[in-house]
Amino acid sequence: MARPHIEFVQAQVIPWQRGLYGGSRPGTETRILSLDEDNGGTSLMIRYPSGWSRIGTEHLAVDEEFLVLDGSIEIDGQVYGRLGYGHFPRHYVRHRMSSGGGAVVMTFFSGEPKAISGTPSEPCDVRRLVRFIDALRMEGNESHRAEMFPGLKPGGALHKRLKTDPVTEEVTWIVMIRGGRIMEQNEIHPVVEEEFSLSGDQIGPRGNMRPGAYFWRPPGIQHGPFGTATGTTHLVRGIGGKYTTRLQDVPGPFPWDTPYNPILPPAYQEYVRAYADRETSY
Repeated sequence: MARPHIEFVQAQVIPWQRGLYGGSRPGTETRILSLDEDNGGTSLMIRYPSGWSRIGTEHLAVDEEFLVLDGSIEIDGQVYGRLGYGHFPRHYVRHRMSSGGGAVVMTFFSGEPKAISGTPSEPCDVRRLVRFIDALRMEGNESHRAEMFPGLKPGGALHKRLKTDPVTEEVTWIVMIRGGRIMEQNEIHPVVEEEFSLSGDQIGPRGNMRPGAYFWRPPGIQHGPFGTATGTTHLVRGIGGKYTTRLQDVPGPFPWDTPYNPILPPAYQEYVRAYADRETSY
């Protein structure tokens, strides 16, 4: 994957652009968080204005995954409100999409999202389809996710699994961690780990991740420990295969005052020059 290591950037500092690259969904605005320049895969926020709509049968030749951050969208009669989630595999057919009051939607495409009119010549793999989950009302699992984090010290976390792909083994979940918890271990994963902060604070070696903080971490990079003073909620994706973890205990007191020290490509370095580590919202 030709995406640079981004850890981390507050989405608020990235400018909005008109339209979705690839030419689909005119009238929207986008904030690109990361981009694979080889295949066009991207993670971005799409802002749909009030009254936006698109009618006509179409599909994408790539996967689309999304979580509504604010407002609501409607796709073929299904309304996705705040924290409404969907995963549409390539060739999933859409007929109508709209947003009456506007919406901001965290969206992930596995390649360049070019809309293709009509029905596809090959079917969608329905095994990989997650048409709708109301993550706001979804019950969470209070276990310590032993299948993904063997050896993780339990307690203080709630986990909502949104997707387990039966073909790629990739996973997407929301994790909520109680205030005052310290994760006193380093982690290493064999796949990409991608996160977007939905609420709270998470202090780690690169600073304090506030709502809107985003990272794309390539495989094999050691990271941690982490702590949260007030509690935190993150959307997390494991990309590129089965998500597993190697853990290592870290001795010594946890540093609660780590300054912002990101790893960023040149364009993002320019975005953060004026950033101050303070409470913000997207």
